[in-house]
Amino acid sequence: MIEEIASNPVKKLLRDGKPVFGTWATLVSNPKMMRLLAATGLDFVLLEMEHSDFSISDVSAMALVARASGIVPIARPDGHKPHDMTRLLDAGAQGLLLPCIDSPEQLEAIMKVTKYYPRGERILNLRGSHTDYLRYEDIDKQIAHINAETLMVAMVETRDSLDALPEICDVDGLDAIMIGPDDLSQNLGVPGQVSHPLMTEATERVIEVCTQKNIPWGFSCQSIEAGKKWIDRGIQWVPLSNDANAIFNTFSPLAAGLKAAASR
Repeated sequence: MIEEIASNPVKKLLRDGKPVFGTWATLVSNPKMMRLLAATGLDFVLLEMEHSDFSISDVSAMALVARASGIVPIARPDGHKPHDMTRLLDAGAQGLLLPCIDSPEQLEAIMKVTKYYPRGERILNLRGSHTDYLRYEDIDKQIAHINAETLMVAMVETRDSLDALPEICDVDGLDAIMIGPDDLSQNLGVPGQVSHPLMTEATERVIEVCTQKNIPWGFSCQSIEAGKKWIDRGIQWVPLSNDANAIFNTFSPLAAGLKAAASR
């Protein structure tokens, strides 16, 4: 019988200064996918709500299986309203990837609604997917455990966010910073040009500030070679590809090669 509410191994790895590796669930909502991803050895899975048609029921089922399988489910909400975030946490997500954080005040307001007392004012729910359906006799211990084990990653996606990054990094409860290259490139006036000098400058600023503030940083990597390059720079937060890209990148060359062999 499970006697303890699940801890968050991703948070421990980050605290220990080690990189964590995961991927995105953007297309496949079948909970069996979580079991498969866990079997690959990945540390976490990002459950995409901002750019997908996943429902709260989909996320709840995926998070439940992910937790039971040993891979950490982290949800990206589709908005910043309190229930956009607290419902995902109550559904079993062990953390949130917060899109478009532009100021410390914005992040502090989010902390207030996603952390229980005394850090915040999250609506209290003591038994559910997020507690593995356990309830401790010591409620203070339970609340402290959930607060401590809930991962919070803020996304840098605008120039305002870059400018305010030192103050954003000072907000209590922040665990990591992630660059969102597509939206950031658009905001900087070079949409989709992720290798543009302005993007290189932005990346270097994130690395510099986060290193000074001792906050883990990262962004998505699409290959082992890219991952190795950034590991040497100190990257810790590393989402790898996503389910849609994995399917496309596997079957597209196979189909093209076999059709060519068959003179099609």
